[in-house]
Amino acid sequence: MKELEILKDILKNDHLFLTGGGGVGKSYLTAKLIDEYKKDKKQVIVLGSTGISAINIGGQTIHSFFAFGICKSTEELLRYDKNKSRLKELYGILSNTDLLVIDEISMVSAALMEMIRYRLNASGFSGSILFVGDFFQLPPVRKKDEFDSGSLFGDEIYAFESSAWKNYNPKILELAGSKRTSDKLFFNILNRVRKGEIDEEIMRFFESLRQNRTVMLSEPTILFGRNYEADKMNKKRLDEINDELHVLEAEFNLHEKSLSQNRIESWCKALNIPLRLELKAGAHILFCVNKWGKFYNGERGIIKGIFDEYLLIEKGAELIKVEPYEFTLYENTLNGGEIKSKALAALKQFPIKLAYAITIHKSQGMSIERLVCDVDNIFENSQFYVAVSRAISAKNLYIRYSRGDFDSYLKRCIRTDDRVKEFYKNAKIIMLKD
Repeated sequence: MKELEILKDILKNDHLFLTGGGGVGKSYLTAKLIDEYKKDKKQVIVLGSTGISAINIGGQTIHSFFAFGICKSTEELLRYDKNKSRLKELYGILSNTDLLVIDEISMVSAALMEMIRYRLNASGFSGSILFVGDFFQLPPVRKKDEFDSGSLFGDEIYAFESSAWKNYNPKILELAGSKRTSDKLFFNILNRVRKGEIDEEIMRFFESLRQNRTVMLSEPTILFGRNYEADKMNKKRLDEINDELHVLEAEFNLHEKSLSQNRIESWCKALNIPLRLELKAGAHILFCVNKWGKFYNGERGIIKGIFDEYLLIEKGAELIKVEPYEFTLYENTLNGGEIKSKALAALKQFPIKLAYAITIHKSQGMSIERLVCDVDNIFENSQFYVAVSRAISAKNLYIRYSRGDFDSYLKRCIRTDDRVKEFYKNAKIIMLKD
């Protein structure tokens, strides 16, 4: 695999930022790289900036791993670091780490980046760092009082604005070929929207997708901005099926009794599956994880049989047997210089959810074949791009908007912070196409 060899070669001597738009294969390539390192007996730590990203990549959250607690700056860490035994183990782990992977780097703030560097410096970390993500997508979460009234965002919000980023000076590799769609016009439009471009061609293109009402006749997945609408739609469609209701509860096992209730609840909330799964034969579902060679995250199926130990699901022309999937909450420990994963808790549930509706937040990482984007309640920058880029094909994408002038709406929501544009414009980027 050419891309994989390029990544490995760069990481021998440099840190690396792997970037690109939605559906270009960042997650797949990252997973392959992690597997390669582990096969070579290298020590890898995998972190996500959010609970969902951590679970999607099979790792821990940055805050949990680095023991940041409620601290928001290196100054606060200096004042409030108290758990010396936890830090001693953390520093031991980091000093033995060959590769540190940080996913969804766009949501890591400049302040958090400095905190990460503080921990790495204190540990004597000498490995390589792989940053993964797209600064054109979701920015770091900030409280209202943190925004500067004179600009779209306040000063030094992004990871790349930190002195830590400049110190690490990662090589930048951008994946430019789509793995999600073969529709070149659609992909090119999406790439321009990703960068905040808006002109007559783009407005005409999305206006044409508002006419794709026939998609509603093909049992699509409707993407909403809020949980309320998604939950209401799924309940309504399930109630319409004249068959026995089955309620499948997740099986939870606690391995570490000292684990706080808050941490358990936070982890369970980040899992992209219902803990209480209500199903009927005939219900349309989405797979919520990747199981290479069997199903992918966002792929559709129809429930044909519900049994205690497995489900029979029709996927395309085949009938597959799907068993519960085990999700594990773990922490890394050091044993004789080797990093081990210690299971704190585990949860078993079928890796599916009803396909009639889903929120944008929960759709991250998904590739959806028949999609309706209800954009009435999408107001954040990049949310529109994240929503429409879940679609595999423009011909099976219908955009629904009812809050006034659509062109004005597009001009409001298709925009990008100028500093992100400048970052990509001035960076020395290695473009990797198919």
